[in-house]
Amino acid sequence: MEKKLLDLQNKIYNYHNSKEYKYDIEYSPRISFSKIGDLYEVIFYGQGYDDDHTVHSYNLEPEEFNFGFCAFQDFLIDNPKQIISLIFNGPDAGANGTRDWNFNRIINSNVVFDNLKKFKVALTDVGDHNQSVIGEYGEENGMIAKLVSKMPNLEELELPSAPDESFFELPELKIQHLIIQAGYDHQNFIENLSNSSNLLNLKTLDYTEPFDHFGDLENEEFTSFDKFQKLFESNVFSIENFHIKLRENRINEEQLEKLQKIKKIQLLHIKTEPAKYVRI
Repeated sequence: MEKKLLDLQNKIYNYHNSKEYKYDIEYSPRISFSKIGDLYEVIFYGQGYDDDHTVHSYNLEPEEFNFGFCAFQDFLIDNPKQIISLIFNGPDAGANGTRDWNFNRIINSNVVFDNLKKFKVALTDVGDHNQSVIGEYGEENGMIAKLVSKMPNLEELELPSAPDESFFELPELKIQHLIIQAGYDHQNFIENLSNSSNLLNLKTLDYTEPFDHFGDLENEEFTSFDKFQKLFESNVFSIENFHIKLRENRINEEQLEKLQKIKKIQLLHIKTEPAKYVRI
């Protein structure tokens, strides 16, 4: 497996290093890996767009900038059994302020990651210029549910987009730790979670509402307090010592105290002030 991974890295490097386009350590794609017993944690660094998932990476035209991401996905499709952890990260780069992570190549394959325990895609930092999201052209369209359906033993999931309701229609999941940033649209995540019955092993939840970078979002774009109240009244937090982090919402101190009284769990509320450019 080590030889396959090193060969893949060399192919990615050679493809993205030419006389016209020198390899750039800040932006050019690469992989790194760690051996964990007989399994591997693999980290991809680069951009996550895929113009045509039906074209195998080795048939892409020369100088296609997304070769690294496509080649890595094709590698995973051919070598799923030895992967225990998958992490996707990359530079603060995108198109029109959006950094898409498009996993249609994996979704439209027959691959199943039987041993995968952790799946993480880069979150958006409050100082980023580009919003990181799962999907195609900024639309999630059930991509997360389709991905997770190929990961039957997943225990930790970290994503920069909220899944739609189809995620909560999957058969019982083994996820214990869930970190979700809502991205551009919370897709009724909190309400869908409160109605769910497929996350019985959940121990921690870290949930971020849509980023209000410049303080210009309307209240309607955030989850209302009554939806959070419904979640706390549900059976989702049935595990003892459940820990929840809520970020970037419009809940006030009085409402937070009310939530804490409903369910005696560890509740951490995290708020970031809107950013602003300093004018000269």
